[in-house]
Amino acid sequence: MTRRSVRSARVTDPRPILFALIALNVAVFLGWNLFDPSVGPSPFMIDNFLVSIDAVDGQRGFRYWTLLTSAFSHIDTAHLVFNMLSLWVFGRDVAAILGPWRFLHLYVVGGILASFGHVLYQGLTGSVEPALGASGSIMAIAVVFAAMFPKRRLLLQFLVPVPAAIAVALYVVLDLVGTLGGGAGQHIAHAAHLGGAAYGLFYWLVYVRRTYGS
Repeated sequence: MTRRSVRSARVTDPRPILFALIALNVAVFLGWNLFDPSVGPSPFMIDNFLVSIDAVDGQRGFRYWTLLTSAFSHIDTAHLVFNMLSLWVFGRDVAAILGPWRFLHLYVVGGILASFGHVLYQGLTGSVEPALGASGSIMAIAVVFAAMFPKRRLLLQFLVPVPAAIAVALYVVLDLVGTLGGGAGQHIAHAAHLGGAAYGLFYWLVYVRRTYGS
């Protein structure tokens, strides 16, 4: 089969799938925040939208779905806004090339493997802090974006123009450092980010590169 280049690939409108994913993330955010502050977060949200080793080891029942639902889950407004902005920046071109269903696959599987990364990290380190957020899914998308468009300029920290390949590689390195202890106390699920990034690289190697060429 003849490979196509990224530039010659048929482009689809990325907005419907991006808007749908953003809407799901916002809906879960509202689920966290539409509660009485004097009571605290809903136990339903705690049980179903946080991922941790406690959620999947069977001690309090198996809640395997949290491996996915946590990838749509944000409590903090800034966390939600940053992740949705990143989803839009990295996702527009990737979704346009891959199409909505393959893009959804990348988001979902990247998020699940990000959750596995966090659970594995907890098992190895004894950490008890649960995780949530779309960052693992977005890291999977960002790696594919950087591989597709390595020279595309991104504004690192919204200020410094850097080629996409270098910018995404820097984020991966920061997550490696954080996972090894350099980011202790930051409440960032670095291992989850690495799980998502690993799936993005895998997906690029086994599907995208073979389909569209390097």
